[in-house]
Parts: sequence; structure tokens; C-alpha cells
Amino acid sequence: MKKTLSLTVMITLLTSSLALAAEGAAEETLFAGTIAQSIAAILAFSILFGVLYKKAWGPILSGLQDREEKIAGDLAQAQQSAEDAQKTLAEYQQKLADAQEQTRQLIEESRAEAERLSAQIKDQAQTDVGKIQERAQRDIHAAKEQAVNELYSQAATLSTDIAGRILKRELNPADQQTIVDESLNELRQANNN
Repeated sequence: MKKTLSLTVMITLLTSSLALAAEGAAEETLFAGTIAQSIAAILAFSILFGVLYKKAWGPILSGLQDREEKIAGDLAQAQQSAEDAQKTLAEYQQKLADAQEQTRQLIEESRAEAERLSAQIKDQAQTDVGKIQERAQRDIHAAKEQAVNELYSQAATLSTDIAGRILKRELNPADQQTIVDESLNELRQANNN
């Protein structure tokens, strides 16, 4: 491509120089002169063009090509970095989603465990209350039995005392009433103590 460009430029300059030299005989122009002078100018221009092409355009084109390759490499590297960043972001988002799911599961497990413990404690409390009630009923029954036994014992004692008093004397209705009143008073005093 470089060679066709330089060849095209040289051919264009040569043809335009010859055309101007041919016209220049009649008028005064920049190329007013003979064909030999035009050929010398074209030859000088070609030599200058060749030297510039080898010494200046080559390094300039090489530098531009190197710069183009560097820019292309930087763009590729930037694109690769962007893709890597996207992958890293996707991995981070996945890990974040996993962590959120694990957190949700832990909360659910904790809630279920708390409900289970609450039910267990409630059941244990009901069992304990039932046992306490049974024990209290047994204690009440035992106390009632003891009170009834004591009452029977006291009644028997009073009955024996009353019978002994009756046997010691003859009863008339007034004595009978006095014995009943005394027995009731003793029974009240015994219940008060």
C-alpha cells in the first residue's frame, strides 16, 4: 500500500510537471523552462522523495503503526479488564446472594428452634403444674383425712367423757342440756386450737 501510494504521487507529479512545462513555453508559469529543466526538477524531486521516504516517512509510518498497535493492545487490555471486572462483579453478586440465602436460612432455623424450645418449655411447665396440682391434692386429701381422723378421735374422746359423766350421775333434762352445752364448748375449743 505504501509503494502504490508513493508511485501514484510520483506519476501525478511527473504528468503535471510535463503538462505545465509544455504550456510554460507560451506563458510564464512556475515551470517556465525547458523539458530538460522539468526532468531535472522531477529527478531532484524523486530523489528527495526517495530520501524522505526512506529516512522520514518510514520511521513516521513505523511509529504510527506502532502507536496504532499499542492503542489496539490497550483497547484489548481495557476490554479484557472490563470483562474481568464484570466476571468479578457477577461472582461478588452471587456470593452476596448466597450469603443472604444462608442468613435467611439461619434466621428460619433459629426461629424454628425458638418455637420448638418455647413449646418444650410450655409443655414442661404444664407438666410441672400438673405435678404440683396432684401433689397439692394429695396434701389436701392427707390433711383432710388427718383432720377427719382427729375429729373422730376427739368425738370419741368426748363421747367417752360424756358417757362417763352420764354414768356418774342420773340425768334429768337440765343435766342433759348442761352436758350437751359443755360438750359443744369443748368441741369448739378443740377446733379453735
